[in-house]
Amino acid sequence: MRKKILILLFTILPILGMAQNDYKLVEQSAKKKPEWCNNSTCTKGAFFIKEEKVATINEASSKAMNQLLKEIARAVAVQIETASDKSGLNSKYENGKYQTERYLESVIETKFAKLPALHGITLSKADIYWERFIEKKTKETSYDYYVLYPFTEIDLREITEAYEEQEKALNDKINGYRDNLEYINDVDVLMENINEMKSMIKEMGESDVKSNALKDIISLYENVINNMYIEVLDNNKDGMLIQLKHNDKVMKTKSLPQVKSDNGCTRDFSVKHNGNNVKITYNTFDCYEQDDNYVEIKFTFAKKRIVKKVLVNL
Repeated sequence: MRKKILILLFTILPILGMAQNDYKLVEQSAKKKPEWCNNSTCTKGAFFIKEEKVATINEASSKAMNQLLKEIARAVAVQIETASDKSGLNSKYENGKYQTERYLESVIETKFAKLPALHGITLSKADIYWERFIEKKTKETSYDYYVLYPFTEIDLREITEAYEEQEKALNDKINGYRDNLEYINDVDVLMENINEMKSMIKEMGESDVKSNALKDIISLYENVINNMYIEVLDNNKDGMLIQLKHNDKVMKTKSLPQVKSDNGCTRDFSVKHNGNNVKITYNTFDCYEQDDNYVEIKFTFAKKRIVKKVLVNL
C-alpha cells in the first residue's frame, strides 16, 4: 500500500510542477509573500480566502468578497444548527426532519445578504496579498488573490443574533397572514396579501423551506376567493341589490361586476357601490314576462371569475 502511495505521489508532483511552470510571476503586492497565505498557518478568529487565476484584480476582489460572505453565512448557520435553544427556528423543519443543507443554501443565497449587520463587512478590514501572473503560452494575465479577514466569536454572535431577529420578524409576518385570514372581509386585502406572499416566495427562492408555508397560506386565501358567491338581496324590474359572500360573511371589494343581458332586452345598465353591497339598475322597457330575461353578473379577481345569472322579476 505504501509503495502504491509513493508511486502516485511521484506521478502527480511532476504534473503539478509543470502546471506551475506555465505561469510567470511578474508582480506582487508585497516583496515577500506573507506566512498567512498558507492556509494551514491561519489562526482562529479569521477567515482565509484564496482566489486563483482570476482575470482582473477587481474581479478577484469581488469574488473574494462574495466568498467571505458565504463563509460568514455558513458560520452563522452552523452556530444556529448547533445551538441548544432551537426556539423560533421551526422553518428549518420539513416532514419531521432537519433540513440543514437546504437551510444553509437559503441563508447564503437570499435573506442573509440583506442583513444590515453585514454593511460593516468590508475588505478594507482584511489583510490582502495578491500576485499577478502571465501565462507563458497565451501571454494572458491572471491574479492570485489572498484575504485574511478577522472574525471573532463576538462578531459571529452579533451577526447570528441579527439574523435570528430577522428570521423571527419573518416568521411573525408569515404567521400573521395565516392567523388574520378568518378576520378578513375585504377581497382586495385578500388579493394584496396573496401578491405580497408570492413576492416573498420569489425573493427568498424555492429552496427556502418558508416558501412551502407561504404556498400553503396562499392556497387558503385562494380557497376563500374560489368559494365566494353572489347573493341577490333585491330583484325587480328596475334593478337588483347584490352582495359578495363567503359562507355567511359579507365580502367587501372596490371592484364592480360586469353586467350583461342574455337576450338583450335589458339595457342601460348602471353599476355602483351601495355600502358593502352593489346596486345594479337597468331599463326593462323592451322585456316581456314570458321571455327568459336573465342578467349575467360577473366579478373577476385575478384568474378567478364569480358568475351568477339572475332572472329579472318584471
